[in-house]
Amino acid sequence: MGRPVPHRFVLNLFHLLKRADPSATVTGTKEIVRIADTVFTLSLAPTHRHDTYEGFRLTAISPTAGPLSATVLTFTEHKVTTGTGAARRDLERLDPYNHADLINGVFTDELEKAVTAFTTTFAPHAHV
Repeated sequence: MGRPVPHRFVLNLFHLLKRADPSATVTGTKEIVRIADTVFTLSLAPTHRHDTYEGFRLTAISPTAGPLSATVLTFTEHKVTTGTGAARRDLERLDPYNHADLINGVFTDELEKAVTAFTTTFAPHAHV
């Protein structure tokens, strides 16, 4: 069996919330940022298989009212690819056998747009 998926490595590689707001930081198994009056967290979204992930779970939390919303952004739905040139391929699942391939490049344009749209929904004035 391959090594466990290193959450911190994956989150630091994608840095999806940091692309929405430069103050985002990776802590443990989550990337976290506060935009206006909303806290956003991003973590790997597990499948039913042990140590296998289908994408990211993105949540919006109000410090005063509690959870506002959560969504799963899948790798397939948002056309995430790894590698370059002839070695470029779609990323469907992240698991102990393929997570090392991420170092060869990750392309996430649609995923970045989805994260920005989600954060804008809950913190619209921060993205003006």
